[in-house]
Formats: sequence, C-alpha cells, structure tokens
Amino acid sequence: MAKRIVTRIGNVFCAEIDGEYKCFFQYISNDLNQLNSSVVRVFRSRYPMDYKPVIDDIVKDSVLLYAHTMLRVGIEQGDWYKVGTSKYIGEKKDIDSVIFANTREFEYINWEIIDVDPLKNWSVWNLAGEGGMVSYIPEGSRSRTYPGSVYPPYYVLDWMKYGYTRTTEIIFTVLKRQPLPGIHSYICAYNSEDTTYYHFIGDEAVAQLVIKDGHRIKLTVDQPNSACFNLRKAKFGDTNWKQRNFISKEEFDKAWDFKAGSLKEVFCQHLNGLDMLRSKYKFRKLWKK
Repeated sequence: MAKRIVTRIGNVFCAEIDGEYKCFFQYISNDLNQLNSSVVRVFRSRYPMDYKPVIDDIVKDSVLLYAHTMLRVGIEQGDWYKVGTSKYIGEKKDIDSVIFANTREFEYINWEIIDVDPLKNWSVWNLAGEGGMVSYIPEGSRSRTYPGSVYPPYYVLDWMKYGYTRTTEIIFTVLKRQPLPGIHSYICAYNSEDTTYYHFIGDEAVAQLVIKDGHRIKLTVDQPNSACFNLRKAKFGDTNWKQRNFISKEEFDKAWDFKAGSLKEVFCQHLNGLDMLRSKYKFRKLWKK
C-alpha cells in the first residue's frame, strides 16, 4: 500500500539540487484564487549536502520567491521531501504585501473570444483574497509581485537553481528574470538573418557568438567589439527569453568550439522546439474558430 502523504501549513521541505547542494522552502498557505493550490516561500540560502536541517534557522532566512506549486506531486516524484515543521511562516506584514499576477491574452465578449493585449490586462491578488484587474504593474510594486501561475515542481527547482524559471510567459516582459549572482546561463537566439549564442554570468553577458552569412564572430569581455557587433550590454532579464532559447553549457560549447557537424545537433533541438510551438499555435487557432 502506498504511503499516505500528509502535508500541513508550516511544513518545511528540502530539495537536493543536482546532488551538489540543498535548498529549502516552506508551505505557508492555500490560494482559493488558484484552485486552492499550495503556496510556498522558497528560501535564498544554499546548504552543503551533509547539512542537517535546523528548522528555526531555515525559516528565518531571506525569501527568494513566493510561488504556487503542486506540493504533493513534488513529493511523489522525489523532487523534495519533508524535513520538519514550524509555526513561524513569516511576518504577517511581509506575507500581506505579496502580490500575485497573471496576464490574459483574450476575453469572452458576447460568447466570442476576443484577443487583448496581455501587457495591459493583468489579474492581481493577494493571499487575503483581495485583487482585481489592472492595466499595468506599477514600478514600485514589482519587487513584491510574483507570477501567479501554478508551477510544476521542475519550474520551482529552476528558481532554486537559477533564480528564474525557463518557462515561456509574457509576464516576464514586466516581472523580469533575475539570475542569482554567479549563475551561468546559456542562450541561443535566432532569426532569419543570424543566430547568436550568449553566455551570461549573473545578469551580465561574458561571451557572445554571432553566426551570420557563414561568418562566426566571437565577442568576450576582453574583446567586446568587432567591426559590426558588440558584446551585449543589456542585462539578462531585459529580454523575455522563450523556453526554446535556453540551452545547456554543452550546446554553447559546441557552437563556440565549432567542429564540422557539431552545430547540427544544436539547431535540430531548436527546430523541434519550433515545431512544438507551431502545433500549439495551430491548436489554439482551431479552438478559437
């Protein structure tokens, strides 16, 4: 018989990231605005793999983010496990100040689906159940505003590992991704004219490869300029990267250290991603008819 899973508000969970370090989060609420899903606060600190949890210390750590997730699914999949419980779930003033937000791309008017500008149609709320529709997120509120979607466990693990999640969402145009300090991120951006690979450390680009008309231009911190291109100065979060843009270090290295045929695998991955994207788009168009 499968072991019964019991979770209670105040439970503290541990996630072991790539077998290298431990991260912790606490279950603090359920949100009726999101199908009564579990709300957690993810702590910022990382701990060595041999660390024995001291719950009183963990729950007083600074918070990296508040998020809705599938708590039970994460337990069943082995993404995290319970290590203790604390009645302290954060200062009330801090929790009350947290805002969740989602955008919408269409609305129903007279039984028709009408496209709307998602960046001008925001649903915002807090855990007290207060909220409504607004046309924008004020600059001064963005540091305490978090995406309101219900995220599968692997996206929560993303946040613990990188400081951001790699899912495709229009919301990150405004609530910009912020990598953790020292985190290495790798991006492949492409269009009909050129393909550009980026290596970021934290928010800053440290290496960039541009492939255009058969030419390969490498830019680094030591050599940031060429005749036609410059090393990216914009921060990582200033672009709302799509899920298909994120690549691994190995894929970046294959492109950077070019050998005959090595780029084919990288491009195939992105083409597969584009095919999936097209399929989803076609489905939505058919559904709207």
